[in-house]
Amino acid sequence: MWNIDSKQLKYLSFYYFWLIFLPICAGFDFYMGTVSGFTFGYLGAFIYMAIRFKEAKQLLEDMEDE
Repeated sequence: MWNIDSKQLKYLSFYYFWLIFLPICAGFDFYMGTVSGFTFGYLGAFIYMAIRFKEAKQLLEDMEDE
């Protein structure tokens, strides 16, 4: 699972950043009590990025196997 070479890390670092940043944004909104539509947008974007991350990782693994 954590056997990521430098080429894969270069492509997946975009997704890793967003998978960390979006929950922090939503958590900050809940902490400050300023829950709005943006907060639920952050959560929706997190789910979308998690799905895209799995797809991108699978594509990179398939490309490496060929």
